[in-house]
Amino acid sequence: MKVNWRKVEFLKSAFRKEDFLNAPYPVFTFCGRSNVGKSSLINMLTLNRKMARTSATPGKTISVNYFLVDGKILLADLPGYGYAKRSKKEKERWKRLMEDFFVEQKGIKENFILVDSRIGLTELDLIMVDWLKFLKQEFAFILTKTDKIKISRARELAREIESQFGKSVILTSAKKREGRRELINHIEKKVRGEKC
Repeated sequence: MKVNWRKVEFLKSAFRKEDFLNAPYPVFTFCGRSNVGKSSLINMLTLNRKMARTSATPGKTISVNYFLVDGKILLADLPGYGYAKRSKKEKERWKRLMEDFFVEQKGIKENFILVDSRIGLTELDLIMVDWLKFLKQEFAFILTKTDKIKISRARELAREIESQFGKSVILTSAKKREGRRELINHIEKKVRGEKC
């Protein structure tokens, strides 16, 4: 299957479960802490800096944002977790939206848990892992912002995560476009049903 990763369109934002997009495409989700670089990673994948909205202000994404790649693959950019300045009401809405999403969303092939390479796995990331395991959903890890630390440290962190969970870890830097081809290959293999 040949996929043109430059041919991408934003489809919609979902603010509640009634808005979720149940279309006949394999879905790959991007989840992680606020400001971990989800939108930047999608922009790197599509080579379009304006595709997914990025912000220096953490917690700005409060909806599930859908992007269709070449009419074949659906990317879902999820609201970041762990942003302390959100109000109690906003945090509750985020929690409800995420619970509904992982239960109601059809066609999820894999969930990417993004981890800031400067920080490593956090308690909130581990809660996400437990939630996905409980739902029997596939997941893999992506290390972001690897340009900001020594590559030896990034590789060491990747090995630690792989050893702990037995899951793939992809090293990326949106700024330097590193890891783009590896991530694309991973996604396309999953779509074809091949082992990653």
